[in-house]
Amino acid sequence: MDKPTVLVFAGPNGSGKSTLMSGQPIVGIYVNADDIKMHRRCSDLEAAQEAELIRESLLHSLMSFTFETVLSTERNLILLERAKEKGYKIESVFVLTADAELNVERVKARVLRGGHDVPVDKIRSRYTKSLQMLKKLVGLSDICVVVDNTKIPEIIYKKDENGEVFLCNDFWEEPDVRALLDK
Repeated sequence: MDKPTVLVFAGPNGSGKSTLMSGQPIVGIYVNADDIKMHRRCSDLEAAQEAELIRESLLHSLMSFTFETVLSTERNLILLERAKEKGYKIESVFVLTADAELNVERVKARVLRGGHDVPVDKIRSRYTKSLQMLKKLVGLSDICVVVDNTKIPEIIYKKDENGEVFLCNDFWEEPDVRALLDK
């Protein structure tokens, strides 16, 4: 029997996680607080709490699932650690940009299209915190891809059973990517 899998799409607000994710296959059940909020017409907090309960239930049942996170706190890293202890395979896609101000502008544009808002100070704060969590996410992941979405989505780092590959583009040189991962 195959191991249960957690697929996580992580990265700061406004990086383009949802857009990139929309074209990718999910693993198991997709748990998304934004969807819960829309369907249940509840608050952000209530939706986040319900999403957390669903993930906990799936973890307890050893069922595969996919979720999205800003990853600005340790909470979801702890979930992934517990999944790893239960024998889960961890796959992650971390989406970032080269500048938090681009994320601010993207969130403003999203709001104009009817999407959800995030206060500017939180976008900037979470940008820094999320990038600080990347090293731990990579360490927990069996497979990890880091995508720079500053202009077009470009993979700048890959980790799988064959090892690690550092790539570069106009915004990230290998030393920059290594610095993000403390390598």
